[in-house]
Amino acid sequence: MSAGDVQARVQAIIDHRVASGDEVGVQVALVEHGQVVVDAVSGSADPSQSKAVGSDTLFWAASTAKGVASAVAHVLVERGELAYDLRAVEVWPEFGAHGKDRITLRHVLLHTAGVPAPPYDTTVEQLCNWEHMCTVLAEVEPWWEPGTRFGYHAKTFGFLLGEIVRRATGRTLSWWLREVVTVPLGIRDEVHFGVPEELVDRMARQQPPIGPPPPPPEPGSPIDRALPPGIRPDADYANRRVGGLRRHRHRCRRGRDAQPVRHRPDGGERDRPPCRRRLSVRMFTT
Repeated sequence: MSAGDVQARVQAIIDHRVASGDEVGVQVALVEHGQVVVDAVSGSADPSQSKAVGSDTLFWAASTAKGVASAVAHVLVERGELAYDLRAVEVWPEFGAHGKDRITLRHVLLHTAGVPAPPYDTTVEQLCNWEHMCTVLAEVEPWWEPGTRFGYHAKTFGFLLGEIVRRATGRTLSWWLREVVTVPLGIRDEVHFGVPEELVDRMARQQPPIGPPPPPPEPGSPIDRALPPGIRPDADYANRRVGGLRRHRHRCRRGRDAQPVRHRPDGGERDRPPCRRRLSVRMFTT
């Protein structure tokens, strides 16, 4: 089957999905051996504005961002900016409360850190406040000893990883995403942890599903506790703009944060100049 045949078949499938009402807007890309062999779009990016989906339309990607964030962390380890066995408490001292001092970057990446849930009363407004979330996560009690169990860190992964990166390197995860992934790959404007204001017009607007919503998890169950009611995602959650803008200024704190330490894989340390204030994209974590 030729590349043209594959393109035509994929296009026919997504056109049918849109025409049937199963989808509002769809975008499919297939890359084989570094070459794009399918680039198919169909439907509307925003029905209220009659805006069609294009190849450059940005879609809310939910937890797929965890894989992107992990890729950034692996590159930083490869570069010697981080080490898998770096304990969070070495760069984030207050995180060691309630016996969390043994949690490492490795535990965070493997979802074995034992901190899979934010406080149960967390709101979307609080979830959008990076400093608040890192403060409360530093204070929570772990669910298990790090490394002894696996549990998907649905709403905490980005904060745990991002704050370790920020404290260890003096740069945000969003800054490193651009520095070591999207700019080198030539996709700077295609992948974001929160969309910059100047690119908001390229976003597809999420639509609520037709029909009744799925039943909520059983009260008190692990998934109920890990996904508190106030921050369970829906269309409004995905479409939210933080403070009217999707950017904020990341400022270094005084004291320890102002002189971040970079850890070499051999366990040594090297000093780093104080980080400067730069614009960075807010990480709206999922």
